[in-house]
Amino acid sequence: MARYRSFLFPESTVGEGFLVLDPRESHHLVRVFRARVGETVEVLDGRGQRYLGRIDEANGKAVRVAVDSVETVSQHGPRVTLLQSIIKPKPMDLILRMATEIGASVIQPIFTDQGERVQVKLDKWQLTMIEACKQCGLSFLPQLAEPIALRDWLQSHAPADHRLRVVASLEEGSRPLAETLRSAGSLDEVIVAVGPAGDFSAEEYQLLRDADFKAVRLGANVLRAETAAVYILSVVDQATRT
Repeated sequence: MARYRSFLFPESTVGEGFLVLDPRESHHLVRVFRARVGETVEVLDGRGQRYLGRIDEANGKAVRVAVDSVETVSQHGPRVTLLQSIIKPKPMDLILRMATEIGASVIQPIFTDQGERVQVKLDKWQLTMIEACKQCGLSFLPQLAEPIALRDWLQSHAPADHRLRVVASLEEGSRPLAETLRSAGSLDEVIVAVGPAGDFSAEEYQLLRDADFKAVRLGANVLRAETAAVYILSVVDQATRT
């Protein structure tokens, strides 16, 4: 096992048998962790490739790694997209970290009627997800989409075969999530929608129903938004990837 783990940002350089990390990751390795020449490091690109090598130049602005091996990992199971209403910063950060760890393919932040109107910092959200990727040694980093109003997303994404759409719902008549997943058959994608602390509005629920979203129940208790996101992603992961 490598002693250190880094991420391959676009500013990095990949050559024949070596790579050079960007200034942010180089600083983190050399100035924060005090990594030295000869120590092992695993570098993840978030797209399925993992580079294992040794530091041969411990430059705080440009760490050079001699690559010993490259592993390519394939993704299994259906694509999982999380439509997440934008909520307060701290719980939103938690959702981004947990969704990354569980294995979401796409995270789509959405503006909703009763959601938070906070300043969106996509760069900060992306770094939160990358840190989760590094900490857990994940081969794949979810795609973080530009925030969009729920209505606009629904208008631009028509339902399709072999794709299941579910919304975590507090409305009467919602079916158990596990039951809905079992009856769906073979799937290419599962899209899950999670509302804000104040839930989706009645108009938004109607828009979701019209767009073929099935209302699902997440157990007997009312969950916070961040708990609901983790719950629904975990159950989908267990039901579709094992």
